[in-house]
Amino acid sequence: MPDIGLLELVLIAIVAFLVLGPERMPEFFAQIGRFVRGARRWGEEIRRQLDQETRQLREPVDALREVVDVEPARKVKRAADEKSGDS
Repeated sequence: MPDIGLLELVLIAIVAFLVLGPERMPEFFAQIGRFVRGARRWGEEIRRQLDQETRQLREPVDALREVVDVEPARKVKRAADEKSGDS
């Protein structure tokens, strides 16, 4: 997201006032507000859907991790590698 400071906002407001005029500015800023609200809702909906999908994928993997202890298999493989390296 761009880093816009107070000076930039004031400059944008002045340019908008000169281009749009005082009678069209409230409608213009209302449209911008509606657009920003819609974009935020859209982003939140996508984030929610992604969380739901990853949760559906993560649950079976977590269940398997509870059943299968991977660490002993790594230890056995490491010991076998060391033993074959000694020969």
